[in-house]
Amino acid sequence: MTGSDAFQPSGWKVPALALARWTALLMGWVWLGQQGQRLSWSLASGLVAVALWWTVRLLVAQRPGWRINSSRSSLLALGLVTAGGATALAQTQAGAPAIAGLLALAAVWGGWTAAMDHHSLATQRCQRPWAGWPPVLAALATWSAVGASATPSTQSLIAGGVLLGAAALAWMATPEHAPAASRPGTGRVLTSSLPATAMGCMMGSLWLSNAWCTSVGWSSHTVVGLHLGLMAIMPALVRMEGLPRHLPPMARQLLPLIGVAMGGGLLWSGQTLAHGLVGMLLLALSWSMPRQTEAPSPCQGWQPCAPFLGPVLLLAVGHWSPSTGPDALAWVYGLLAAWALVLALRCAQQGSAAPRQPTRPLH
Repeated sequence: MTGSDAFQPSGWKVPALALARWTALLMGWVWLGQQGQRLSWSLASGLVAVALWWTVRLLVAQRPGWRINSSRSSLLALGLVTAGGATALAQTQAGAPAIAGLLALAAVWGGWTAAMDHHSLATQRCQRPWAGWPPVLAALATWSAVGASATPSTQSLIAGGVLLGAAALAWMATPEHAPAASRPGTGRVLTSSLPATAMGCMMGSLWLSNAWCTSVGWSSHTVVGLHLGLMAIMPALVRMEGLPRHLPPMARQLLPLIGVAMGGGLLWSGQTLAHGLVGMLLLALSWSMPRQTEAPSPCQGWQPCAPFLGPVLLLAVGHWSPSTGPDALAWVYGLLAAWALVLALRCAQQGSAAPRQPTRPLH
């Protein structure tokens, strides 16, 4: 029995760990973005905290030597610090101490999320009837934590309670010893793929782009709920087999890139409601589609080799938004769409030119 086999939890622990991870992930995108707008608007339009959180997650995933000890006690400590820090910061007034505290919290939060990501790569998938429900439940909890009608004190308690619940679930569902190293290449594919970069730019700029959606007549809370729904329901449909999972290897490589090319192209070409909804739907679908990581792909060398492109683009959006408005984010989507189109064409070319293995006669 290998170390990874010995780690496999069973029963309620698999969905509990998945729910904790999804809650930390969605709260990281949404809550940090909300507080970044409130406390650090002068720093890249409030996007620095989210970009830092994203960067720490990528650093831990990409640098095995920097991997955070993800034992049971470490997960609990990181989760408690995150929950306590979020509760305190939500009641803090804007200023230099609040900005420093927010950035420190984002770094700790990134390490906590990365540690749970490490565990998720070593565990099995949720089985029915739990399959698909963790992201949906996490999205509902996150939406309640950033409610528009709650007072600052009440909202801070709700956010802290949601994160505290995630920390408790992770602690109860995690074994005492950290899992063995994740499957070769899996972490790199999951963290540096172009669909993940596009989805991260969409979620990281959520509160900034909310101000540009007022012409539709929707409230900020409604727009947040729409984004959370897309980020949760699409993976849920894949896990519940509402969307096809078993695709040919070339289709698994091409379809996410085509989705990013089409979705990013729509978001770049127009700022109407139809462009926004369809474009976001395509990006969420591309990000949710399963990827082939067991064998080398014909376009492996053309996968995005710079995993930190996403945080850099997010900071660029925050820097240029005060002067260019929505066009800053639109041009980022256009850049990602063009990159995805080039990758898709290259993948198709390499796939069609790949030599077929000759069949051996039976003796």
